[in-house]
Amino acid sequence: MQLSEIQKHMAYLFRAALKKCGNFSDAEDLTQEVLLAALQQNKAIKDQKAWLSTVLNHKYYDMLRRKYKLPTVCIDFVPEAFEMFDDPQNDDRPDAKAVRREVAYLSGKYREAIVRHYLQGEKVQDIADDLCVPKGTVLSRLSAGRKQMQKGFEKMDFYEKQSYQPERLDISVNGCSGFHDEPWSFVANDLMKQNILIVAYEKPVTCVEIAKALGIPTAYIEQAVSDLVGSELMQETGNKYFTDFMIATPDAVLKGLDVQIAFTEKHYDALFKTVTGYLEKLRGVPFTAGLAEEKRRKLEYYFILHLFSTAIFEASRRIVPGEEVFPQRPDGGRWIAQGNRYPLDFDFENYEYGKYCYGGMRGTYFENFLSATAVDLHVYDTQPDLNRYQHGPVELDDDNLAKMLYILSRGIPFDQTGFNPMFLADIPHLTQCGILGSDNGKPVVDLPILTPEQYRALDQIRVEQMYSMADWIEQPLRDIFPALKIEIPKHLENSVAGFRQYACYAIPMAFIKKAIACGDFDAKDATPPMVLVIEDAN
Repeated sequence: MQLSEIQKHMAYLFRAALKKCGNFSDAEDLTQEVLLAALQQNKAIKDQKAWLSTVLNHKYYDMLRRKYKLPTVCIDFVPEAFEMFDDPQNDDRPDAKAVRREVAYLSGKYREAIVRHYLQGEKVQDIADDLCVPKGTVLSRLSAGRKQMQKGFEKMDFYEKQSYQPERLDISVNGCSGFHDEPWSFVANDLMKQNILIVAYEKPVTCVEIAKALGIPTAYIEQAVSDLVGSELMQETGNKYFTDFMIATPDAVLKGLDVQIAFTEKHYDALFKTVTGYLEKLRGVPFTAGLAEEKRRKLEYYFILHLFSTAIFEASRRIVPGEEVFPQRPDGGRWIAQGNRYPLDFDFENYEYGKYCYGGMRGTYFENFLSATAVDLHVYDTQPDLNRYQHGPVELDDDNLAKMLYILSRGIPFDQTGFNPMFLADIPHLTQCGILGSDNGKPVVDLPILTPEQYRALDQIRVEQMYSMADWIEQPLRDIFPALKIEIPKHLENSVAGFRQYACYAIPMAFIKKAIACGDFDAKDATPPMVLVIEDAN
């Protein structure tokens, strides 16, 4: 055969030799012997590839007879798929795909040694010199890597449910979010990171264990885990990692719903009396009388929820005392994360607890925007339109919503503001959601707009009433608290405040539903309960 003809098949021959021999040194020797035999062949060969494969087989068996009576022990790493040829001897070593999979699941230091030595053909001493470690360390990593791979070949059922049925993890925040909606933005639309947090919740696990649970190569897991540790959603202990916040399941939250509904039914009259007295005080503040009826209802709905939420929170901290520190985060926020996990096909529409859940109060605040000294949007998201206003033609976050509302409230032409005009497409949707109205065909803000002084006056009444409501609600809430506990892993007991482990926040919406059913509260035009606070420049 001519050298030019042989060169066409050299890559194929070497890969086949590597599969046979299992190491680069023997594969190179075997390939050289086949090439020498080919160069010495003077007859025309019709099927050159088949002839070379046959020669390779014979030379391989000759090598074994010369060298050993048994096959060598090796990892049998084949970098790429290639055409198989007839082999009269059955090979019981793992196939190339299985090898690649097991290499992918090795942790970084073992994976690097295996790939560099067996795949890239680097000498052990060269690898050791490059890594600045002793040669024995590299040999040890190669040995440990091979052993871990062998265990993988023997046990192929390590994938967990998340590998074929990933879940969704929703992260909410107590405290102040980061500059870019952290911590939720760390994992938004990233199912891999969400499921890493789920897998690492029950106990600390290694990156390899996470990789095998999810069926994702360790290299990808290591980088994602590093990101999650850097964002402080995970913590590291030795070579293991764990999710550093509480995650609840739908069933765990749902188990206490009937108890909360029964609690509200039993104490409804007393609760309604408390709320009525509170509303009378709010209505006694002079500037509230000048609000249009629908804006007054939104204002009252907002403050009712604010009263209930803070009173229950205060009572919970009395029942289960505990300090809660909001650390300064790298993203600029001071937050404590809290998660809820759901199957991707979870039926939210028929999830009973979903009818009682609401988004806790959050605020968007910024200074020196256009002619305003400060703009502050206070929001409670409630049923039946939970977060609906955010999901119009253009996804609208609270910052841009607050800016749009300020511009509209002051009648400033949009083309003079630098505000992104794409958000204007949301105006019809925001009108349907009750945030905007129309005046002679022009959009106007349909929310209560207060000055900082007015908001503080109303909130002072809320604070005073909150403590008296907590005084009253503490004992009956204490009686049902054991039924509301959500179990958490032991390693999180010191980092999750005790009162956070009790799901008691369906009570406010249970009260609202009862009040609407009894005709005691008119929810028409009351949602969403938002308050816009504007401080104009002097």
